[in-house]
Amino acid sequence: MATSVKPITTSRFYVEFDDMTDKLIKSVQEIKFQGQVKGYEKALASTKGGKTLRQSTSTGFEENPNFTIEVYLREGDMDFYNWFQETMPTSYSSGASATGKGKWGDNRKGGAITAYDPDDKAILRWEVKNAWIKSYKVSDFAADGGDLAFETFEIVCEDIRRVAPKQ
Repeated sequence: MATSVKPITTSRFYVEFDDMTDKLIKSVQEIKFQGQVKGYEKALASTKGGKTLRQSTSTGFEENPNFTIEVYLREGDMDFYNWFQETMPTSYSSGASATGKGKWGDNRKGGAITAYDPDDKAILRWEVKNAWIKSYKVSDFAADGGDLAFETFEIVCEDIRRVAPKQ
């Protein structure tokens, strides 16, 4: 008996963070983290018969897991931008243009990214732990443009795990 394969579309998803739900998310890009390996660069020892021993060992992550989201601009909705401002450091020099409130430790959030199949069933889920916004940019504006405006946020977290989706 042949099994039915339901492809996973990239257009059906939901992003949420603590106290931040029902946002108009344009995209989620590149959920990424990479392990760091050490020990392979050089031999550990030479043994009987002149055999060289090497060993590779995991030494954690090269950097914290991260991903990027694009959020459509809506009048009066500044939740993601305000979160960014709360976590950014205060100015290190007078006159700096980008300053935050320096409350990074108090404003990390938990969250999730959920993907849905064509039948509206949750099929994939990534849970995010202790996230904060690392960078911010806003889309271009043009007199002859017709696109919707959006903000881009790079989000860094302490942990991101693919888990069974909540039903």
